[in-house]
Amino acid sequence: MQKHECRSDWDIIIVGVGLAGINMAYRVQHELPHCRYVVIESKSTVGGTWDTFHYPGLRADSDVYTYSYSWFPWNQKTKHPDRESISRYLAAAASSFQLGDHILFDHKLHSAHWSSSLRQWKLVCHHHGATVSAVVLRTKFVIFCTGIFDHNEARPVEIPGLSVFAGPVVHPQFWPDDLDYSSKHILLIGSGATAMTLLPELAQTAASVTLVQRSPGYLLTLPERRHRKNGSWHWVHQLKWVLWMIVLKQFFQICHWFPRLTKRICVFWARWQLPAHVPVDPHFIPAYDPWEQRPNVCFGWDMFRALESGRAVIETGHIANVDRHGLKLQSGKYLSGDIIVTATGLKLQFAGGVGILVDGSEIDPGKRLAWNGTMIQDVPNAGFVTGYAHTSWTLGADVRAQLICRVIREMEQSGAPAMVPRFRGNVQAIAQRPISLKSSYILSQESCLPRVGSDEPWKARNTYLADYFFARYSRRVLKGLECL
Repeated sequence: MQKHECRSDWDIIIVGVGLAGINMAYRVQHELPHCRYVVIESKSTVGGTWDTFHYPGLRADSDVYTYSYSWFPWNQKTKHPDRESISRYLAAAASSFQLGDHILFDHKLHSAHWSSSLRQWKLVCHHHGATVSAVVLRTKFVIFCTGIFDHNEARPVEIPGLSVFAGPVVHPQFWPDDLDYSSKHILLIGSGATAMTLLPELAQTAASVTLVQRSPGYLLTLPERRHRKNGSWHWVHQLKWVLWMIVLKQFFQICHWFPRLTKRICVFWARWQLPAHVPVDPHFIPAYDPWEQRPNVCFGWDMFRALESGRAVIETGHIANVDRHGLKLQSGKYLSGDIIVTATGLKLQFAGGVGILVDGSEIDPGKRLAWNGTMIQDVPNAGFVTGYAHTSWTLGADVRAQLICRVIREMEQSGAPAMVPRFRGNVQAIAQRPISLKSSYILSQESCLPRVGSDEPWKARNTYLADYFFARYSRRVLKGLECL
């Protein structure tokens, strides 16, 4: 018989202790101080994505001000956050507010079961190294801060002949610590943020790095500067946080309003920075409008320096097939290599792949609507925290955390033991794509994510100031919620 260990009940359980989970814990601790809460994490350290991924050059593609928390200023020397500095920052944020006292490490959540009769969630976890096979936790409200990517399995790569390649085939998500790529010829497949951060880092040591892209993306360049502190440190951080938030939103709006003009400016900027021997066409002229896919960010011109050195090369075209020693493009050009790196996107996954059951019936998120981007239709007392796709992830995660706290306060004030989003109608008739980006890895997998509608409370929310005032002050905040 399977053994279980039952822990004491909680008011709130947060799942995941990455960027969103730490922020959610802070919001609960400060806005709902009377609530007993705990955070469960499958790993033994904080960090989430930044603890899982280890590939060379890993960094965030956002500015440091809006990527960091509004309540805890960035305290690292670098202005552009890389993996090491982000990991240190997250650990410092959790430690500064004693959030670590509420974390249960090495607890991997397998399933979540809602009981309408008990008005309670039962979470079944596996505790690594424990003598029992399962740990059961019970809570009134559960909040998933697990992001939208699968940390345990990579997205399958479909390239003809890839399995016969004689050398290592590496996915950045599972970069081997013992991989020696010094003096090797690397074929780097992809054109997104991962490929653009890998290229300059690999080029420092490898004999050559050839970036093979099916189609180019937009590239933004930011100067590399050290982050400086001063006496009015917190006030300066808050000001720059607001300014960067406005800049990012306006940049997205301008790209949306004037796509052709923005495209011409981006192409001109790329041409001005490129070394003479690298043509802008076809390597830096995207076939789509700005922000149909997330633009790549080049910090300190590192990628252009790698191209100028001759150790990095770009090839644009479709791959025909791979053989033992390299790959052939459909144009007929052959590229030889010792290592292939497939930076072709991540595998999408909702709620960490956890089975969610309501009164014994499993919920398929892809067939339900998202209530204000925070709760799921027909799933009571459950929040799902994700970030923005078009600006900083942290901004979206924080405003959704505040909305969840507002819902819990409204429940307490009304005396309702549970609230659930309800939609009376045909979901498929109003359902829209949950993410407006058109990257191929998103288009091919987005069916696992909840849908959105065109009207409140089901429409997508991606504007921080409007979402902030809605979460804090709107009198219509409970629209679409039903008390149980």
